[in-house]
Amino acid sequence: MWPLIKNNIRVLLARKGTLIMLLVLPIMLFSVSLFNNSTNDAKLFVAVHDEDQSPLSKALANYIARDGSRVQPIEAADIDLSLLDGKEEAVVLIPEGFEAAFLAGQQPQLTIRTLKGQEVVTSLRVSLDMYLSSLNRLQDIVKAESGAELVEEMAAMEKSGLRYETRRINEAQVNQTLSFASGMLFYVLAMSMMQATSLILSEKQWNTLSRLRQAPVGKFDYLIANFLTAVIFLVFNLVTLFVITRTLLPVNTTFSMYLLWFYFGLIWIFFGIFLALVAGSRAVYSSIIPIVTTVFAMLGGCFWPLWLMPPFMQKLAMITPHYWANDAMTLIQKGQSLFTQGTDLMALTGFLVLFFALGVFALRRSQSVESFV
Repeated sequence: MWPLIKNNIRVLLARKGTLIMLLVLPIMLFSVSLFNNSTNDAKLFVAVHDEDQSPLSKALANYIARDGSRVQPIEAADIDLSLLDGKEEAVVLIPEGFEAAFLAGQQPQLTIRTLKGQEVVTSLRVSLDMYLSSLNRLQDIVKAESGAELVEEMAAMEKSGLRYETRRINEAQVNQTLSFASGMLFYVLAMSMMQATSLILSEKQWNTLSRLRQAPVGKFDYLIANFLTAVIFLVFNLVTLFVITRTLLPVNTTFSMYLLWFYFGLIWIFFGIFLALVAGSRAVYSSIIPIVTTVFAMLGGCFWPLWLMPPFMQKLAMITPHYWANDAMTLIQKGQSLFTQGTDLMALTGFLVLFFALGVFALRRSQSVESFV
């Protein structure tokens, strides 16, 4: 068994394309996705159209810039073009009379325009509402007669050590950056594991029958060796990610996450073996890999949040392993163990058993080793 595994590893690593797919791409795509999103997290290009031009409205613009966002004024005529060109990710519209209405105890409405989706609008609005709520409570205390006086009182209180901040009260909150990086990892693991099992088709093409005839190797032993070869590459990737996340990448991962990634990889190893047994040639196999993995990843929520898709597509996504894996990752980040997630674990196990059964069925259809290889 071990000589077969060593030979499989040697053959796979001999091809540069396979080497990159198996050892480089999973780690690189996860790291780049994580680093790219973490460095830009909560930092936006925001423009402010201020029709009030009051001390209070100017204080709002300064508050937005506190988290590192780039904030600049914009004219009304330039708003649409700036959003369409991507120069601004969001535009905050402050209406005329905003300060006077606020000091009078009213709740003047701020308008936020963006093309980035509901997530940007919600996060920005929550931040502004928190700040205005703080000012409102301070106004009840100091009874400021002008916006300038209220802003000065807030600044004085912050200098004295009292400052309103938005903090997580639930440490088990979902990290969207990690969710996106995990989705990219699900996507590339499916491709890399199927690439590892493609060696079966290469063995057919190379007519390895003579080698098998000279050694006491049955077809089940042969497939187990291919399975274990793919598992070795899978474990190597996860161990490398563990080291990187502990030393270089700004993210905290748990054992359940690595277990989920490993379990997901096993599903696609079994699917790859099944496909290799039924595919007529390596060309057919290679053309199916990107179609299946990309479509499933798109549908299963690896590239974008599921709530962005129409309702019927959200239901259709349940036919993919990626949907259940992404849902399991969300629950893990909320503090649950993978073993306590009955629905997600049952669905993933169902896919694993299905692909394993299909592989066994395809293998039994071959009447002999000669027809297998």
